[in-house]
Amino acid sequence: MLVTMMHDFYDSLAHLAIYAGAAPTERQQILKRVAASQQKLKEFAHHTPINYQHQFDLVEAEWLRVLGQTAEAMELYDRAITGAKANEYLNEEALACELAAKFYLSLGREKIARVYMIDAYDCYVRWGDLAKTDDLEKCYPQLLEQILAPPKVVANPLTTCTIPAKQNQSLHPSIHPSVSASLSDFGNFSTLLKACQALSSERELDQLIAKLMQLAMKNTGADKGALILPNGNQWEIAAISAIDNFGVERAIDLSSVTLDENSDILPLKIVDYVKNLLKPLIVRDLAQQRDWDSNSYILKYQPQSLLCWPILDQGNLVGILYLENRLTARVFTRDRLQLLNLLCSQAAICLQNALLYKKYQDYNQQLERSLAKTSRTEAQLADQKQMLQAIIDVAPIWIWMVNPSGKVQFLNKTFSQDVGVPVSAFLAVDHYKDILGEDAAGCLLSDAACLAQDLPHYSSETLRFVDGKLHYLEVTKVQLKNCQGETIGIIGLGVDATERKRAAELLQEQNQQLEKTLKDLQQAQLQLVQNEKMSALGNLVAGVAHEINNPIGFISGNLNEGKRSLEDVIEHLELYRSAAPKSEIADHAEEIDIDYLLEDLPKMIDSMQVGCDRICSISTSLRTFSRGDKDYKVPFNIHEGIDSAILILKHRLKANEHRPQIEVMTKYGNLPKIECFPGQLNQVFMNLLANAIDALEESNVGRSFSEIVANPNRITICTDVLGEEHIKIKIADNGIGMKEEVKQQIFDHLFTTKGVGKGTGLGLAIVHQIAVEKHGGSIEVEAEPGIGTEFAIVLPVKG
Repeated sequence: MLVTMMHDFYDSLAHLAIYAGAAPTERQQILKRVAASQQKLKEFAHHTPINYQHQFDLVEAEWLRVLGQTAEAMELYDRAITGAKANEYLNEEALACELAAKFYLSLGREKIARVYMIDAYDCYVRWGDLAKTDDLEKCYPQLLEQILAPPKVVANPLTTCTIPAKQNQSLHPSIHPSVSASLSDFGNFSTLLKACQALSSERELDQLIAKLMQLAMKNTGADKGALILPNGNQWEIAAISAIDNFGVERAIDLSSVTLDENSDILPLKIVDYVKNLLKPLIVRDLAQQRDWDSNSYILKYQPQSLLCWPILDQGNLVGILYLENRLTARVFTRDRLQLLNLLCSQAAICLQNALLYKKYQDYNQQLERSLAKTSRTEAQLADQKQMLQAIIDVAPIWIWMVNPSGKVQFLNKTFSQDVGVPVSAFLAVDHYKDILGEDAAGCLLSDAACLAQDLPHYSSETLRFVDGKLHYLEVTKVQLKNCQGETIGIIGLGVDATERKRAAELLQEQNQQLEKTLKDLQQAQLQLVQNEKMSALGNLVAGVAHEINNPIGFISGNLNEGKRSLEDVIEHLELYRSAAPKSEIADHAEEIDIDYLLEDLPKMIDSMQVGCDRICSISTSLRTFSRGDKDYKVPFNIHEGIDSAILILKHRLKANEHRPQIEVMTKYGNLPKIECFPGQLNQVFMNLLANAIDALEESNVGRSFSEIVANPNRITICTDVLGEEHIKIKIADNGIGMKEEVKQQIFDHLFTTKGVGKGTGLGLAIVHQIAVEKHGGSIEVEAEPGIGTEFAIVLPVKG
């Protein structure tokens, strides 16, 4: 759809551009074509003005231009420019400015046209469309004269970064004001222009990166360079190049290169410094900088000059360029840095454009796949529609549709042939009674009854067929509604009851087939939803993450404190080993409070052990809950499954600003392990507990926090043994309860008491299926409105 709208937009502009030179007949065709496109574009602009309103306004302005409505066109040109600019459609803002400039130029208003054309030129430059700027310079030099004339600018001083030496520090760079330059600073302006044009001409990201590395190293005298770009939240090396012994620049293979603390491919402290402060760092002569002695990269490779430069786009860091020369000091001269500054400014724009272009290509590929899929779907729908029409036409029953006023909208061939009246005759009259006459009386009554109720209406009607005899029809009518819920007609199905036996046999056979199909579909749907819910449980596991954070937090804190304490103890022991004076040992013992350390250190270790045990317990519970089922039943501890479900839902049980914590009371009996499908029973416990929490939260609506505290939310879980062959599990809550009519339907497929979008009506149906059909047990519910609900599950011990 996006491709279609873009085609209509540019197609309309193209045809309006040739309107003046077209023949009269062609002009009429152009106006009709543009009007059709504008109708669609107007609808899209109504729903998504941010994307399409400025396009509609621009085409409308061109439409008014060719019709000679000058004042209205002026308004719409400005509206289109403003909309494109506000929503950051830079290319379409440029196009709107250019068309406005041409419009005013055709009116002889050259001063106004100059303003719009300069704006268009500026937009094309920022967009990076050099071909278009060249075209404007060639076609409208008189309008662009004031910006194409060589400017007179004053050079700004260029300052560099130095690394002042400080005691006991390995890397302490400081940055002076950022580098700035003007075009007049360069002895060879064409070098900069060619470099910027070379970057602007690249659309592919890989080619742009290679070109940037080549230009940066060539114009700065570096013999090694690297470009670092962000990839999501990580920074990665996009390219590394080095000059070999023959003076040839060669790319370094990045397959085994990593950008971490163990990597020696780049001086990472320098890169991190530039990334954090967004300022360039330049070292002209490494021999004069003594603070680099501890840097592993510097010690290993000993570059004489190095430079690390942030690539910024409107203050945002889009990349980092690192350059060095291993043999020569003071390589990065003022002129080279000025060139690099402007080159990086252009590179920032080009990198952003290349990334956008890559995303655009990826989107186009996805769009093409979607369009291909849509085309296949449309073809399948067309085939299905044709097949359905064929089935309807040959069906031995009557099928028809009328609007609420009685006008026939559709009827099948069986209806027409039996009555002996062509389909066209029914469609031509305003009401079907004009054809059926007195026989329509019963039809009118059943239509009124159908419109008076939402459920299907069943009736018996008599009608005279083409054979002249009255036939008895069994008729079913139902309202047809649109997506807004408005009744737009009645669909009717009629069967000739005079051949009741044959029709009954056929109907019975069809009903059996339909029931079997419906049952198969329901079973398949239940299985699919069951699988989806089990898959969705993975998301619930995230709810226990905060349960693990607490033990991890105090383990981390104790580790740091324990490390410091142990260092103090070791230092004290070293005094003994070094035969230090007793006074010094005593002073040190008092300084570190050795008695407290010796008492506190074992306690810290014990507390960390408790935290580790807690994490192991949580991990064991999660494994218990998420265990996969085999195709046969296995022994299982029911209490472990219930506890794991409670653990996963613990985040929903905790207190919040609306209510205190939901209490969960467990009264476990001495249950044996039962043979079952553990994963399915875990889903039963999860569904029942989640429904209990939902019921409690619903009961809290309209109650204050203090009222809930006075009568707290509570879930009670009891288990017990029934004889030697069965166990019983009861899960109760003191929530809203339920009425008797709700209890009768609670396990029905698709029945739900929750609001739209909150319940599917499948959860308890799945619970019933697992408990009764899969495990041969039973499930019952007891509830009282305002008191609460209790589910009781009985399961056999031997599956």
